[in-house]
Amino acid sequence: MKNIKPFEDLTFHDDFMFGLVMQDTEICRKVLECLMGIKIKKISFPESQKAFEPFYSSHGIRLDVYVQGENTIYDVELQNKNESNIGKRSRYYRGMMDIDQLLKGQDYSKLKKSVIIFLCRFDPFGRNEPCYTFKYRCDENKKVDLKDSSVVKVFNCTAYENEKNESLQEFLRFVQTGTPESDLTKEIENMVEQQKTVEANKGLYFYMSIHDQDKIIEGRKEGISIGRKEGMQAGMDANKISNARNLLAMKVLSHKQIAQAVELPIEKIEELAAEIAKEVALQEV
Repeated sequence: MKNIKPFEDLTFHDDFMFGLVMQDTEICRKVLECLMGIKIKKISFPESQKAFEPFYSSHGIRLDVYVQGENTIYDVELQNKNESNIGKRSRYYRGMMDIDQLLKGQDYSKLKKSVIIFLCRFDPFGRNEPCYTFKYRCDENKKVDLKDSSVVKVFNCTAYENEKNESLQEFLRFVQTGTPESDLTKEIENMVEQQKTVEANKGLYFYMSIHDQDKIIEGRKEGISIGRKEGMQAGMDANKISNARNLLAMKVLSHKQIAQAVELPIEKIEELAAEIAKEVALQEV
């Protein structure tokens, strides 16, 4: 099992903590105002890492922060690694966001403006711009706007010193370096420390971390040839058992939560717990 970063060491630019902090309505609103350079009266309570799985066979996604304003829907994504796929990801995210609205009975004309924001701790385009803004424009005449009401903003936090707006510069600096200097970033840092004191958050963090690791293993399994399926399955089962034993040793989650996290029957978790108890008893003899 891949080593999991200790919960106590998480910072704002760690995926889990980012989603957790941005659940605070006021902080989320202030961050959006800072990034967009506008005043936002009200937002609906953000959904941390909203899952979109519209069809059984489709590629599901999990948005970091999915927020609805009065006339605009925002998706804020924190990117720590350059996987060179921001363009395709933004295209897919935008489609899922639109489908989410239409499934609620909206007509095309009622679709809200969508803004996808990437906070990158690297320069995805190598131009040293603090922000890259993308809209649909006509190649033949740049003055012709498609008016699809969609925007993609990609912030390059490494170029924070090139940002002229002081508030935005300080926020980008904070995302990149972790050093809070402005009122907003100090408020965010305080919220990070507060979230670390909530025991339930620690359990949820371990649950999601283990669950995500198993999903990665399952994804790799699909790429293995049919002739190796049995061997791969055995390896996956062994990995799940190992993960379960590690979680039991941590004594953070309940047996039911561990069963859900590693996707094993509750009976198997209880069996493993009994085995560990016996092992501990023998060591104490």
